[in-house]
Amino acid sequence: MRCARCGAILNGLPTTDHLRRNLPKTSKRPERMFGGFLCSRCLREVLKNVVRGSVLK
Repeated sequence: MRCARCGAILNGLPTTDHLRRNLPKTSKRPERMFGGFLCSRCLREVLKNVVRGSVLK
């Protein structure tokens, strides 16, 4: 899976469907905000912009 914002490959996720299929739901994605959707770098930037009051890009 890839980051929705920058397109980087997401770490901590099984890469193929047949590996993901047999895992419980909590193992299919990281347990953090936007886990499985944004990479940690993009999440950090988004949170900084929200706290600083800028508009999300």
